[in-house]
Amino acid sequence: MSHQTQMDSAYDKSCDCWDFGGVFEEIAPMISEADLAVGNLETTLPGDPKQYTGYPQFGAPDSLAKAIRDTGFDLLSTANNHSCDKGKEGVVRTVTVLEELGLKHLGTYRTREEYEKNRILKVQVGDFDLVFLDYTYGTNGLEIPAGTVVNLIDKTRILEDIALAKKSKPDGIIVMYHFGTEYLHEPDAFQKETVDFTLEAGADIVLGGHPHSLQRFGKKMIKDRFGIEKERFFIYSLGNFISGQDRRYVDGGIVLNFSLSKETGKLSITDIFYEPIWVYIDRTGSKGPKFRLLPVRKYLKNDQPRKLPEAAFQRMLQFYKDTKEVLGPPGPK
Repeated sequence: MSHQTQMDSAYDKSCDCWDFGGVFEEIAPMISEADLAVGNLETTLPGDPKQYTGYPQFGAPDSLAKAIRDTGFDLLSTANNHSCDKGKEGVVRTVTVLEELGLKHLGTYRTREEYEKNRILKVQVGDFDLVFLDYTYGTNGLEIPAGTVVNLIDKTRILEDIALAKKSKPDGIIVMYHFGTEYLHEPDAFQKETVDFTLEAGADIVLGGHPHSLQRFGKKMIKDRFGIEKERFFIYSLGNFISGQDRRYVDGGIVLNFSLSKETGKLSITDIFYEPIWVYIDRTGSKGPKFRLLPVRKYLKNDQPRKLPEAAFQRMLQFYKDTKEVLGPPGPK
């Protein structure tokens, strides 16, 4: 996300520009070492500084997307409740900028023709052919601009898309959802029903976001409509990876890690663990507050790139405790 406090923090008056590089510096190694790093871009890239605004209608400088790319992210989902915040220009230009930066993307499309051509996103990751799909529950009541497409959660469309994906004979299908009730620690009925429906429809993995707070993950043994029975993976909400929501339960998120195997002829999801990431707002400098993403477990091992004030360290510990209560232990690394 790109709240106003984040953009104010990144602004450099000397060049009249925005530099987000320092935000991601400490977590960049864990992102860049992944074979594929995937995230959700919950803002738009309108190109006009007058449109760089936070809540309730988000727009950010292109330099945010560049910093995300330079951190090591490979693929961004763009279907969320803020996709239409800056109108048609916001939808169109966001896709254009991501393409110019070499970032894979899905969920919003500049034209109907572009959507039909790219209805499924197939990605080669090592020896794996994966298909990604992306949908949102809505756009905050804003109309989807004429001519553009924002993927909405619609069962008929999802069934069609998964069937289309199956025809390409991928090793796995990963569906990303923007859904749920904000600030809940448990999934709501719609999330649970949607995840079950999606896995039964033939998806292997469901990755969820939107509630801002973390929600549980797990595996289910499911026989899908194609007759294939196997364990499938889901997470209801990944929390707030980066935002300006500086309060308990929403002041961080996780980097979810897993490996894939197809030795049995079916896709298996293995080696699942997460890294808790806390959003630290450093108020100790002379140039105003600075946002930093901190890898929590590194700090707990006393391998600290920076010395935190005691109050900040205690807040980070509280975030870690809350995270484990929702998700369980993070797992080995």
